[in-house]
Amino acid sequence: MRLTFNWTLPALALALLFLGLTLGGQTPAARGAPPLQATPDPATTAAFAKAGCAGCHTLPGVPNAVGLVGPNLAKIGAEAAGRKAGMGAEDYVRESILDPAAFLAPQCPNGPCPAGVMPPNFGERLSEGDIDLIVAYLLTLTGEAEVLPVPTYVLTPVAIIRPPETAGTPFAEPPKKFDNDAEVLLGKYLFFDARLSADASLSCASCHQPDRAWTDGKTLSDGYPGTLYFRNTPTLYNMVYAPYAYWDGRLEGVNDMGTVVRDHITEAHFYQADGRLLVERLKQVPEYAQLFNDAYEKGPSFGRMLNAVSAYVLSLNSGASAYDRYLAGDTTALSADAQAGLVLFEGKAGCAACHSGPAFSDYNFYALGAPENPDIFSDPLRHITFRRFFRTLGLPNYRNTFKDVGLMALTEDEADRGAFRTAPLREAAFTAPYMHNGMFATLENVVRFYNTGTAATPPLDLSDAEIAQLVAFLESLSSEQPQVEAPTLPGYQIRTLGENQ
Repeated sequence: MRLTFNWTLPALALALLFLGLTLGGQTPAARGAPPLQATPDPATTAAFAKAGCAGCHTLPGVPNAVGLVGPNLAKIGAEAAGRKAGMGAEDYVRESILDPAAFLAPQCPNGPCPAGVMPPNFGERLSEGDIDLIVAYLLTLTGEAEVLPVPTYVLTPVAIIRPPETAGTPFAEPPKKFDNDAEVLLGKYLFFDARLSADASLSCASCHQPDRAWTDGKTLSDGYPGTLYFRNTPTLYNMVYAPYAYWDGRLEGVNDMGTVVRDHITEAHFYQADGRLLVERLKQVPEYAQLFNDAYEKGPSFGRMLNAVSAYVLSLNSGASAYDRYLAGDTTALSADAQAGLVLFEGKAGCAACHSGPAFSDYNFYALGAPENPDIFSDPLRHITFRRFFRTLGLPNYRNTFKDVGLMALTEDEADRGAFRTAPLREAAFTAPYMHNGMFATLENVVRFYNTGTAATPPLDLSDAEIAQLVAFLESLSSEQPQVEAPTLPGYQIRTLGENQ
């Protein structure tokens, strides 16, 4: 007879201990054995996965947490209180996550712990709830417990409901629709799941954050831990209308989004992951087996993973903006300044010459003389990423390149040096900073840059009042932002060897 439990591990452990029982019929104390140590519940496991702790640390009970970079945390609950004078265990553990440079642990697996290895931005990447879960679990690790065996798992089916952020009415009919709700929902789960990166430290949502209009709000993207990027994170809004992806357009957009997703998963400065490894990870998550079957009537595969994430991304479309409502006949939708800005946009300022079409971009490439971002070459990691990227693209003389050459890296045509695709203006009010290298913090900064003129563009001769009017119109191109709820990610379930699942 095979017993099936539907308990969370902490609940089961507490119940057994309360009753004075274990799976073997005796308490650990009665056997002279260490007390039982419950493995993390699914929410805590998901928090550890989002943070990527397993890539660097050894953590009893946490799936795949056998890292040999950072200190072994198997006894951190017992040792934390004595690490830093005047600081209790909980405060020390929390500080170590939020401000890892404040105090270095005395010993790592390969010698003294070096400074600057642990990312300093967990306060941005993790919610307060995630941090609370991680801290609480770390405090239970005293090095004196056994890990409680995992009981048989019962799948809790995932209801197939289209994510609300993909179910609204877009501002214009998209050229391609994604009507398989199960596929889009699976894509959302994968989009938020850090297990798609090699050491489970990053998800797509780490940089494309829903509460920042699918950007990260930073001048330059962080990229992978230990690697800093040299371009701004573009919004994922309205990618279904885009013929090209990336600032240099090196890959097709709507027609080849799977390749874009694949590159982010496999390239060194993004996820550094092997697709075969990811498939095996997903096979250990019963809910994913169900989601893949609902979407494709087949199990997890790398190609289906790419298709699902693509479907979710290409379903992220803007709703109607104030400008759209104005065009539909609501004359009150635009303020007087915004209406005057529309006249400037189409006339004196000449913006509409390039910012055209449904997303306000012609998706052509222009060298407009945007200033170089000094952070790229003042930071060694960004410098290295810069060189490696252009070497990978085959740019001649990449070692002596000190400016982002943009499209020229693909065409090797000197006329394309520093050319980047026209940025879509939909949702511009929420996607600061601007330009390919994030050099302008506000829309007013952008307008003033063009108003002054560059070697490639003549001055616009706008007055301060006209600049304010043009900015008011640009802000009217943004829609009401939907509230996006991140999915509760399912946890791994270790299965008996040979189970047919």
